[in-house]
Amino acid sequence: MSITYKNILRKHGLKATSIRLKVFELLASEGTALSHAEISSRLGDNGVDKVTLYRTLNSFTEKGLAHKVATEDRNWLYAIYERELYDDLQHDHDHAHFVCDDCDKIYCLPVHQGALEINENESMGFKITSKEIRLHGVCPVCR
Repeated sequence: MSITYKNILRKHGLKATSIRLKVFELLASEGTALSHAEISSRLGDNGVDKVTLYRTLNSFTEKGLAHKVATEDRNWLYAIYERELYDDLQHDHDHAHFVCDDCDKIYCLPVHQGALEINENESMGFKITSKEIRLHGVCPVCR
């Protein structure tokens, strides 16, 4: 049985409102991380006010459906965890981000298990709360 977007939202404790479904469908279809402004623009006339969109995106990140990544100029981009879209994709939240130096799009790339295993050095006072690998280059579209 195919997983529907409604089922995915419900599985994560979210009501499947029309706004949430539109935003989730947009993020799932893009394949690249999008900013609040890009999401709003792509929704067009069927869009939603800024506050509701921020709340929707925050709900997605809080419930583990999506994550946000900062651009070089500290703007937030949002992307759906692809494991939510495919029954057979069982990777965890750790992944790398690829930044295209030509178009500035950010793509999520899976990493091999253990690639982000970094030992916390408690004796030096470091407490790791998140990990990120950022790769730069040229995406297939710009190549």
